[in-house]
Amino acid sequence: MAGIAIIRDSDNATSDDRIRVEGNGVVSASNIVVLRPHDVSQPGQFLGYCLHEKEVDKGKDSAALQLDRIQTSEAPSQAVLSEVFLEDLPRHLCPPPKDGANNLHFIISTQAGTRKALKFFDDAVKPLIDSLGICDYDRHVTTSEHTISQLTESIFLPRANRGTEQTIVLLSGDGGLVDIINVIMSNGMEIGAAVPSVSLLPLGTGNALAHSSGLTRDSTSGLRKMIKGTPKALPMFQVEISSGSELVTNEGRDKAPLDTPKGSATNLPALSGAVVCSWGIHASLVADSDTAEYRKHGADRFAMAAKELLNPADGSESHRYRADITVDKHDDGGQKIRHLLDRKEHMYILVTLVSDLQQGFTISPHSEPLDGQLRLVHFGYLEPAEATKILGLAYQGGKHIYNEAVGYEPVHTIRIDFREPEERWRRVCVDGKIIAVEEGGWMEVSKIHRNFVSLVA
Repeated sequence: MAGIAIIRDSDNATSDDRIRVEGNGVVSASNIVVLRPHDVSQPGQFLGYCLHEKEVDKGKDSAALQLDRIQTSEAPSQAVLSEVFLEDLPRHLCPPPKDGANNLHFIISTQAGTRKALKFFDDAVKPLIDSLGICDYDRHVTTSEHTISQLTESIFLPRANRGTEQTIVLLSGDGGLVDIINVIMSNGMEIGAAVPSVSLLPLGTGNALAHSSGLTRDSTSGLRKMIKGTPKALPMFQVEISSGSELVTNEGRDKAPLDTPKGSATNLPALSGAVVCSWGIHASLVADSDTAEYRKHGADRFAMAAKELLNPADGSESHRYRADITVDKHDDGGQKIRHLLDRKEHMYILVTLVSDLQQGFTISPHSEPLDGQLRLVHFGYLEPAEATKILGLAYQGGKHIYNEAVGYEPVHTIRIDFREPEERWRRVCVDGKIIAVEEGGWMEVSKIHRNFVSLVA
């Protein structure tokens, strides 16, 4: 069969991973998106699809992905079939239209990552959903950084509040999901609302949520989970911030006010997230690398920005971040205890709900997919070489947590009172969004104890 992803002898695939297909080809089980029955009289034959790099682009940074139709010539193992066999379409891909409107939405984030989302939809997603008979859906292409927020405010949240079942397939990075979350949190979701399901096809730079939730354990760029996954409650946190703080926009050139969540008891601005809240060198490198020029380099942009922060071009020492940090946690008996970190100068302060910030960078090795536990990773000021060494250990399965300079603990809340006169060193990162905290200001991170979004995983 023309176009099949054929594994050659030099490719890394065990015999259990190889699926024989018509045309004397072999595909890796990891590349198979879905298999369906072909002929009941031939129990070993299945029709399906696999995803792979186009041969002409293989190995290139900009390699394009191609969806191929396959037919097996022998029965795959039961282990493989349990992962890819599809008899009926899942409920989350068939939300019934209501009042003449579709409730399955595909959002194509044109500016995400290296800007491959539109091509991926045309080359892989649309052929797949067409073949599965999915036709009652709306396709949205972003035209600005506000498109997803506007869709949530005008369509998704009002329908959820009316009890309408919806699924949103996001071709984006983590930022697209964060936009949905923050509109919901700012405007309020009614008790008894129908919580929307989100399927994430990771096309961003870091894709932390996808890597940490198991969406990328195979080689189908989230397509298999879109079909075979089930909606699960997405753990979230809220970052409450002192009132003079602002959201940094337009590559650091502009500022925007922060919303105060509807029904807030404190009437203070807040931002919500599902991945990470950080201050120190992590927040600085995310903020400094958030430009069109840096984004051309994909995930490498973070390392490039980190190098400049740790070894400034003018020869000065790397910055010592100053703040008082208070941590609330629970002891073994479930009682809340509070302590102040015993240092005033910091380099790395990061609170997270996920294990991996990008593929292979395991910042919180004790985190399990969607377990809902906030964990704090932190260390004080270190010489650049030592800091680089510690962060490098995160690429070795999270071994940095065993370094005596690193603190790693489950937390209930964390509060930072900033002692920085210069705004550059008061920038905070919340799932890729940058907040400039006012001078003398503070922020507090805590877990949200209600489900507002379900992730298909």
